[in-house]
Amino acid sequence: MKTILVAIDLSNVTMKVVKVAVHLARPFQSKIILIHAVEPVPQLSPIGTEPVSVAIQETPTDFTQELSRLQEMISHVGLESTKLELEGPPVELILAQAESFRVDLIVLGSHGRRVLENLFTGSVVDGILQRAKCPVLVVPLHDSGI
Repeated sequence: MKTILVAIDLSNVTMKVVKVAVHLARPFQSKIILIHAVEPVPQLSPIGTEPVSVAIQETPTDFTQELSRLQEMISHVGLESTKLELEGPPVELILAQAESFRVDLIVLGSHGRRVLENLFTGSVVDGILQRAKCPVLVVPLHDSGI
């Protein structure tokens, strides 16, 4: 196993996903590719005669800084890594990078969302599992207790 792509969203499952990837990569000295792919924020334009002010919530996390911190953590254990910050449909971007880098494994986290939420919004995990051409490891947010 030479290359592992780690798809992260910088949520509460991110550190667990990265630790699992590092654990798998160490015996093989695999290269880790960290990818953070986000949907672009839709541009809102007012409709009507009077302008409407729309408060846009700022993102609380500096993604570049957080990715650099994760990359530093990976290099601290002696592994090579690359980071990618991409904007667009996450499933398509992750799969495209997986093919481009010819990765041996994709590692990503699952938030354990409810069935109805996934029914309406879909899931990056589901999209990757259905279309990936290499093995995929899904790391759950919570341990199952088994």
